[in-house]
Amino acid sequence: MRKIIIIFVIAALLGFTGCSLIKDISGDQTQQGIVDGQLKVHFIDVGQGDCIFIQTPTQNILIDGGERGNAVVDYLKAEGVNELDMVIATHPHSDHIGGLINVIESIEVKEVVDPAVVHTSKTFEDYLTLIDKKNIKFTQGRAGMKKELGDGAVIEILHPTKPSKKHLNDASIVAKLTFGDISFMFTGDAEQYSEEQVLGKNYNLSSTVLKVGHHGSSTSSSTAFLEAVSPEVAVIMVGEDNDYGHPHDEVLERLAEEGTEVYRTDVHGTVVITTDGRTYDVWVSFDREGRAIQKAA
Repeated sequence: MRKIIIIFVIAALLGFTGCSLIKDISGDQTQQGIVDGQLKVHFIDVGQGDCIFIQTPTQNILIDGGERGNAVVDYLKAEGVNELDMVIATHPHSDHIGGLINVIESIEVKEVVDPAVVHTSKTFEDYLTLIDKKNIKFTQGRAGMKKELGDGAVIEILHPTKPSKKHLNDASIVAKLTFGDISFMFTGDAEQYSEEQVLGKNYNLSSTVLKVGHHGSSTSSSTAFLEAVSPEVAVIMVGEDNDYGHPHDEVLERLAEEGTEVYRTDVHGTVVITTDGRTYDVWVSFDREGRAIQKAA
């Protein structure tokens, strides 16, 4: 019965939003490298889950929301956020969309970008029902979509093309955010199969910062993908003493081989990276010994 209800809700969303689900979300082109103001990316510590808050000079964007609860709402409100221009749900697992239910209930959301694959969970059902109830624009995220965010910030979706309906991690939206000379790669829970698909396309994957795929699982972050991205900084979003053993040693070793500086939410708490498009600073909640500090060395 639940699967039928979910399919019905998706059909209702498709009918309501019409062509907005299939159109490219690109805006006017801006000369790359011409930026104005400061961009901040918050990798919010939500335990074993993902939640990334992006503040461009003029827009607020949220990628995933961790498990259901008010932690993300409280964080956003503490930052003075009362409106989100875009929410990207990378894929329908509860540790990515659960907290989005609380966000959508409490904060005005203009648009949700989602891979639009069905998951037969109550969390997913509630998430879709709420989007429909709030009459929020629903965009089917697909590779090749690009959107100007103003002041030189650009976000581009690199994956999926045809999302897997059976393996939901590989349905994950993979997106690259560029602001001048600084860029961020967001990978959701995309695994090595997805990485191979992205590598097979003519994308510039080189990125300053990588959100490590699938909480640092060895099913993601292949050597070939890490070499193509070649990140200076990697952020692993992972819960302390989690049941999965994340992050796996193999991934930490691959990142070390790339010479990448690694930050982990289970060690450093929330990680915030600020940039003017030329240089960047990394701010963390705790140092490697667990002492509260403000800025990473």
